[in-house]
Amino acid sequence: MNPKFVRQGVAVALLALAGCSKPAEAPVAKPPPPPAQVDVVPEDVRSRHFLAVSKHLELGGTLYGYADVDGDALKLAGGLHDLLQQIAKTQPMLAPYAQQDLGDIFQLIGLDDIKAVGVSSVPDGSGFFQNRTFFYTPGDRHGLLAGLGGKAAPFALVKLAPADADVYSESEVDLAVVYKTVKTVVGKVAGESSSNRLETALKKAGENAALSVLDLIYGLKGHTAFVLRLDPEKTLRVPPTPAGVTVPAFSILVGVEGVAAPVEVALGKSPAFKATTSGTRHLYELVQPVPLEGLKPVFAAEGSTLYFATSPEFLAQCLDQKTSLADTPVFRQAVAHVGAEGNAIGFVSPRFFSRVRQIEALNPGLPAETKSILHYVVNRVPAPDRALITVRTNLPDGILVRSYWNRSLKQDVAMASVYNPVTVGLIAAMAIPAFQKVRMASQEKAVMNNLRQFAAAGHQFCLEHGVQTAGYRDLVGPQKYIKAMVSVAGERYETLRFVAGQPLRVRLPDGRVVEYKP
Repeated sequence: MNPKFVRQGVAVALLALAGCSKPAEAPVAKPPPPPAQVDVVPEDVRSRHFLAVSKHLELGGTLYGYADVDGDALKLAGGLHDLLQQIAKTQPMLAPYAQQDLGDIFQLIGLDDIKAVGVSSVPDGSGFFQNRTFFYTPGDRHGLLAGLGGKAAPFALVKLAPADADVYSESEVDLAVVYKTVKTVVGKVAGESSSNRLETALKKAGENAALSVLDLIYGLKGHTAFVLRLDPEKTLRVPPTPAGVTVPAFSILVGVEGVAAPVEVALGKSPAFKATTSGTRHLYELVQPVPLEGLKPVFAAEGSTLYFATSPEFLAQCLDQKTSLADTPVFRQAVAHVGAEGNAIGFVSPRFFSRVRQIEALNPGLPAETKSILHYVVNRVPAPDRALITVRTNLPDGILVRSYWNRSLKQDVAMASVYNPVTVGLIAAMAIPAFQKVRMASQEKAVMNNLRQFAAAGHQFCLEHGVQTAGYRDLVGPQKYIKAMVSVAGERYETLRFVAGQPLRVRLPDGRVVEYKP
């Protein structure tokens, strides 16, 4: 047989078998897992704020917590009022405060604006946690909460921080609202006259320095920024003496919007500062240098913003730089976890913690006790491998705080569960009466000892002068039997008179009578 035909026949047979074989099945895609579902109690028994808070949190991590506090602030005020009334029975000076309506004060402060609170913490698998805290305030915020700023916006002042900054913080604040709240509370507690005295004192404060404190308060309605950079190599001694502590050299910048005008007036009139101008920037440097090496404090006013820096060089770097912290990968990576908009931000680089931990090694010659304390503190400084960041954002229905940290919020929640106002109030309610009893007993013992000395001096006087009575002036004085009688509870001894065979009595301001029978 011709081999060529054999090979052709085998090929045809293989093709025929391949055509008859079952085609290979395509892999079947697995259906996606059903979305996680969590049963919620029926609406008629559910907290009416639960869903509003939960939408701002992340469920399923290491921590989720929710508390409906609607009306609790007023209940707490009532409990504190009752506690003050009990304390006032033994401490009469607290009686005026025990008559205050703490509920009204809590409302003035704005505590009743918060209707619910929620927290969550989710690990990202790398040792860091995405933490959230949300304060639900569905209505208009007033009091101290109104001083936290308005709508969220991009962080505009981060451009001040150089690329190698170790700490940066920015916060929006309305100090005028905070001051008005404090002034109103003072008027509520101590009367309108005290409120007026507060304002008068603030008007007078700073007069010698030509600085209007009230103008400063009403001007601070905007953003403040803080920048810290630790030198990777240089150090300085604080204070600059052999007994000081060596720390990493540092540079600081502080920027405050809206207060340049009133402060600049004071700086311009102060002989301690030398004024210069650089374009639109007004500089004020100290005439006399400070004793710390490398620190040359300077103020600067540009527009309505006031700046303070530890040196003119660092000021110029922060205000004129083209590349800032916001342009660095470490900052961008941190912001990606919490958002680039808000009303406050706090950023700490890993290098900050590493430099702080070096302080112990920089001070080998400290006294043993100081060194032990420093060792304890330094060894509790964290060692994160990336930046820590926190952002506060004012939302239409509340205040959201997001953070990306190397620890979960559950430690803070556990601490708050122990040291919350209710627990502290209960402990105080139990401890204060016991403390008062001990205190009263101690006072009575001290008064009794004073009377015993007075009686002994009276006996001696009567023996020496052959009489049966002796007055206070006969017994007490620099050259007398008793140099002085010290009051321990506001009692007075000037009317005491010793009569042989008769007891001595003293009435305390709270009505108690201490009697000593010779």
